[in-house]
Amino acid sequence: MQVALNSEWEDLVKEKVQSGQYPTPEAVVEEAMRLLKERDQGEGRLQSLLQEAEDSGEASEMTKRDWDNIRREGLARLRTRKPY
Repeated sequence: MQVALNSEWEDLVKEKVQSGQYPTPEAVVEEAMRLLKERDQGEGRLQSLLQEAEDSGEASEMTKRDWDNIRREGLARLRTRKPY
């Protein structure tokens, strides 16, 4: 497959290769496509989570116990350096 880029994108691809960040123009495009796929998947996940939240019903007031649990979980994650 061959793809034609406008001059702005072509200049960016050349700049990335010339800077040594990528070995070839193809590598730049592959990375761009990987990031696009990752973004699309993230947007799909976000939509799924938003729908799940909406379907879960009305929100309730946060209690001191709720905040304490959130704080405790957050501190535990910081100690173990686990991502969200």
